[in-house]
Amino acid sequence: MNSDLLQGFYLRDLLVEPVKGQVIGRDGAEHLHSKAMEVLLVLASNPGTLVTRDAIIEEVWGAGHGSQEALSHAVGEIRHALHDHADHPEFIQTLPKRGYRLIIETRPTASHTDSVVIGAKSGLGVTDSGLLQNLNQRGVLETALAYLLLGWLIIQIVDIVFSQLMLPAWTGTFVTVLVIAGFPIAILLSWYLEFRDGRAVLQEQPRKDEVRKRFSRTYISVIGALAIATVFVFIYDTNIGLPEATTIEIEKSVHLPPVLENSIAVLPFLNLDGSEETQIFSNGLADDLITRLSRVPGLLVSSRGDAFTLDPNSRSSRVRDRLRVAFYLEGSVEIINDEMRVIVQLIDSATGFHVLSKSFDRPLKRYFDLRDEIAKLTVANVRVALPAETQLSFLSDYQESDLDAWVLYRTGKEIFERPQTLKSLAESIRYFEQALELDPQYAAAHAGLCDAFVARFIQGSSADDIDNAEMACNTALNTNARLYMVHTALGELYRQTGRNREAEVAYNEALTISPTDAQAMIGLSRIYSRQQKFADAEELLHTAIDAQPGNWRTIDSLGGFLFTAGRYAEAADAFRLVVLLDPENFEARSHLGSALTMAGDFEAGKILFEEALAIQPRQRTYSNLGVIYYYLGDFEKSVATHRKAVELSPGIGQMWTNLGDALYFAGQAEESEDAFRRAADISRQRLQTNPSS
Repeated sequence: MNSDLLQGFYLRDLLVEPVKGQVIGRDGAEHLHSKAMEVLLVLASNPGTLVTRDAIIEEVWGAGHGSQEALSHAVGEIRHALHDHADHPEFIQTLPKRGYRLIIETRPTASHTDSVVIGAKSGLGVTDSGLLQNLNQRGVLETALAYLLLGWLIIQIVDIVFSQLMLPAWTGTFVTVLVIAGFPIAILLSWYLEFRDGRAVLQEQPRKDEVRKRFSRTYISVIGALAIATVFVFIYDTNIGLPEATTIEIEKSVHLPPVLENSIAVLPFLNLDGSEETQIFSNGLADDLITRLSRVPGLLVSSRGDAFTLDPNSRSSRVRDRLRVAFYLEGSVEIINDEMRVIVQLIDSATGFHVLSKSFDRPLKRYFDLRDEIAKLTVANVRVALPAETQLSFLSDYQESDLDAWVLYRTGKEIFERPQTLKSLAESIRYFEQALELDPQYAAAHAGLCDAFVARFIQGSSADDIDNAEMACNTALNTNARLYMVHTALGELYRQTGRNREAEVAYNEALTISPTDAQAMIGLSRIYSRQQKFADAEELLHTAIDAQPGNWRTIDSLGGFLFTAGRYAEAADAFRLVVLLDPENFEARSHLGSALTMAGDFEAGKILFEEALAIQPRQRTYSNLGVIYYYLGDFEKSVATHRKAVELSPGIGQMWTNLGDALYFAGQAEESEDAFRRAADISRQRLQTNPSS
């Protein structure tokens, strides 16, 4: 091992300090345990060279000690500290089944002669030209880089810490302004201090003393600039006032749903080795466990869409506040060769204590057995009171497929769960079809195909998609009629094509098989609304919320029902609750904007739509914002905003209708007529598949 590296070394803009066990970067210091640091030193001693797993284990843990799991965990910890990603590595390359390679050169601090600013992507690279060399010698460039880095760090820290402390919004603005104002002051101070020393060119002196002196000058300039800027900004704020951002404060008085006994969530499992294959298995395992546990009578299970908004290994308090569950299951997955290691932990969300912690080592081909074993063990430890004859019913009625077909199905499902576009839906359909090529009797893949075709019809209005969806759903039904997801998919198909009676039957069949299927309850509620059975529709939505208290989609659907009924204040309360549960939920923020707009508060609606678009651009949000500009009389902005909505979803007629209105009042009559014709064509296509639309 290179002894120079023990004194510290650089990996691009990161400073590694082995003795202190830390990595310092632009986001601050990351701690590394001793074994992880030793693994990094082994790789740093052999940059660009493959170091086998066995060689690393022997050098770090000693012959006969250590394990493949310990090494993988250490590499995962290093990746976290370096902000490296196994799929697109910038520092450490994984060679499956062989070992690891550090793919960049190290720079020992002992041999580094220039002043290094942590956080800069590269050295200064200053030429010998007069001005730049003079600035460099006076420390101006170094001070500028140091100030920019420190200022950026201060703003990031303030953004996180001040919000956690619930400090007023003006405090963050104050700090940001003083950081900006301090930059020219720091530059002037750096130049002035050098001039006062009478050294236009640095004197001959030992390199170590030179670096110390330059660092001291930089330090004084940066700190002095911040102090002076603080005084100036305080005076400005007192006499004139800093700008204040206009935001909508989500009411904190909204009551969170209760945490019910015998409620559980399954968080996404941590991918230890970082490979794409392991990610498919880790997400698939969590998804399969959710599906199976939701079949347990008396057990309330958080939906996948909600559980997957949290990161693996999230804090217990965060899980409890977000998902409103008493227990949650988390863990990790690692695949080495053809072996799978899974660690599962069942945690009490109130205390953060482990109820269960167990490790499983199984051949990859026994994945399905492992999944069912974990499901049974979880139910046993949650101790749900079940009649003896139904103890294992939650494992029945499932059709196992070829493992390769399952992987393709899971890949298609992962793509389908992302924000949907015509391109992503086409990719999802391709994976489902590939799974069915391997296993034509795979009912879940047929159901996934049905869902994807229905979703593509909503985006593009092609009647062929409905025909394909119906064919896929019927095949799924004939293959395995006991899968609740098949009936839910069929219900969505019937609802989109106006066959309300058939949709009602399909949704009810799904709920007979899986009584807590929130998607089926939401769909059935919409059917009840079409049938003018509004009391039944509202009651069913409340039942769905009780079954999955943390499921934002059920609460959002209740808000949508209340909105349609003209109960805008109540709808706004429901949408506020969703935003309180999930502050980054752009859909709920947009829906809240719609409710407030209909209540007459256009300015609040405009702000919420802009906030939602800043999180995730969506066609309906653009369209709603365009409508606000329309009512405010700003037709040019309305046209520009509606065009963005049309670009995202050219197959939705309402988008073209709204664009046509805006174009007409903006004085662009010919383009307006073209937009209305496009909307009419799409409407005719819709009527062919849904005559009752």
